[in-house]
Amino acid sequence: MEQYNYEEFLKDLSMGREIHFIYKDEEYYIGSGTGHFMFWRFYDSASEIIGEDIEDLLIKVKLDEKEIKEVWDLIEINSIF
Repeated sequence: MEQYNYEEFLKDLSMGREIHFIYKDEEYYIGSGTGHFMFWRFYDSASEIIGEDIEDLLIKVKLDEKEIKEVWDLIEINSIF
């Protein structure tokens, strides 16, 4: 199977898909729901970040002080809805 790349990730997000991924043994959610673009770590409601759009959300989300694209090679995609 071909590697799921960052450009495909961006395309899926822009189409309104929801993506669950793992980074350093923690599960995360990113996607659009109820008209908002959202990100959070599973089982941690305080980690929720809301963006005006995909670009805004991706700027706000930090994993170890880095943007998702900077740690992309360390991310494992769990599922895409």
